[in-house]
Amino acid sequence: MTMVQMQQAIILIDDDDSIPLERDQDIGALKGRIEEAAAQSRFVDFRTAEGAEVSVLLSPHSRVRIAVLPHRLDALDIVPPAGLDDLPADLL
Repeated sequence: MTMVQMQQAIILIDDDDSIPLERDQDIGALKGRIEEAAAQSRFVDFRTAEGAEVSVLLSPHSRVRIAVLPHRLDALDIVPPAGLDDLPADLL
């Protein structure tokens, strides 16, 4: 059975360390809150992957990047190839 993780998003504010976001975070809504907060120098709140609640003061000069990482396969069902017993090891 193949196990697939949910997409992970990370946020970087003013080129500081990346912060993994909670996996069920609504990225579109977060972007909207960031745009509103940055326009008026206000705080925006979000939750990290570890469950911490973070408030960040954003201004028109803030630089915010959000990256949504692709799905990653944790484990694959790999079937070993059959009929290769007679091949030299350096070809495998």
